[in-house]
Amino acid sequence: MKTTTTTIRGLAINVLVIETMQQTASGEVLWYVATIIVQNRRTGVQHLVRRTRVPGSGKELAKAVQQRGVRALEALAAA
Repeated sequence: MKTTTTTIRGLAINVLVIETMQQTASGEVLWYVATIIVQNRRTGVQHLVRRTRVPGSGKELAKAVQQRGVRALEALAAA
């Protein structure tokens, strides 16, 4: 089992993207879970924004947040 944590630091909040994946010996993906958490920098309170099982979606969201900032999360809130 492999867990990758990506932290995107902002002025008021941090965005944590936690990806967990299990693979077979031949490299096939058995399962994948990406969890997106918004953390208040001052208080440390964490809020779960989204949990997804689509492989690679966590990296795509991390890239979008790095490019567009918090506006990338507004699309998740509307969905």
